[in-house]
Amino acid sequence: MMEVLSRPNSLQTRPLWDSLHDAEVPDSGLYSKPTMLMTSQPRNPQDLRGGKVDSGKTQASIRLMKMMLRNRRTSLQELRSHENFLTRLNGELVRNIQDMEDSAAQKVRAMLQQQDIFATVMDILEYSNNKKLQQMKCELQEWQEKEEAKMRHLERQVEQLNARIHKTKEEVSFLSTYMDHEYPVRSVQIASLARQLQQVKDSQQDELDDLNEMRRKVLESLSNKIQKKKRKLLRSLVVKTQSPYEEALLQKTRDSQDILKCTGRFREFIKHFEEEIPILRAEVQQLQVQLQEPRDIIFADVLLRRPKYVIFLQLPLKLAALQGRRGSPFSGKAACVEGRTLDREEGHLGFCLGAATDHVADVTSPISGPQCPLCAQQAESGNLYGPF
Repeated sequence: MMEVLSRPNSLQTRPLWDSLHDAEVPDSGLYSKPTMLMTSQPRNPQDLRGGKVDSGKTQASIRLMKMMLRNRRTSLQELRSHENFLTRLNGELVRNIQDMEDSAAQKVRAMLQQQDIFATVMDILEYSNNKKLQQMKCELQEWQEKEEAKMRHLERQVEQLNARIHKTKEEVSFLSTYMDHEYPVRSVQIASLARQLQQVKDSQQDELDDLNEMRRKVLESLSNKIQKKKRKLLRSLVVKTQSPYEEALLQKTRDSQDILKCTGRFREFIKHFEEEIPILRAEVQQLQVQLQEPRDIIFADVLLRRPKYVIFLQLPLKLAALQGRRGSPFSGKAACVEGRTLDREEGHLGFCLGAATDHVADVTSPISGPQCPLCAQQAESGNLYGPF
């Protein structure tokens, strides 16, 4: 775009007619002089030269105006093409922005729906928890009232026992003071009563410990029940939420498994094709070696070119007689002595007289061209012709 705008004639605002009028146009003598030349012969040769000069200036100005018009047209065409390109680009950007806005709106709607679902679930859980908490508070308050009643009853019993003990002590003191002969008997009774009191205290303490343990177990069992019910409710809500998408998840799992299978097959195909690439390259190289100039093929009768160093004799041979069995040392190879090669497919023997030394050519593949390096080199240089 900057290249188009940087051109000198691309953004000219002056009209074309003004530029034509502003161009340097010679005087009206341009049109009068040829008329005068046609009517009468000039008296002076200088007048003839002046007319030629004016006509040359006119043609130069015309060529200049044509060039300016051509430049204007080119710049207008470039501006139009650039305008079309920007229009298409703006349309694509508008479509992309619209698609992005639609996808964002869909995501926001999905998130709002999920938020509504989660808010509903949280409200349900909060309501159920509050209800269970109120119920547990009521049960705990009832149990505390019962325990307080039991404690008050035990405290009354303790007070009664303390009052009895106090009365017994008074009696013992009275008896110890006034009845010395009954003191041993009263002391024995006091000891027995003290033991009984200690036993009662111990039994009360055991009952209190049992009550505390019972309260702890009851609270623990209630908390466990609450947690179990909460987990059960959450599990049911999760199952209910995922049940509409279960088939889609299963379909996604099947699709992923199919994709993995296809990926394995494609890898096998790629491995097989990679193994075939060296064979195809060898065949391409072999075909490139066999290429001849089109001129030699089309005008063979005119050019009358003949092989320079090749005498190809087709001698019917039996490969079994030459090579023996497939396990022989010559299986897959044929001796090329002084450039001689053996065709495995047709069973013909060819003599390549262009070679200077003995060499061995690989004929494991069907021979359609020179297989030994020396013959291939001579074929590329144009000194070797004839079928192999």
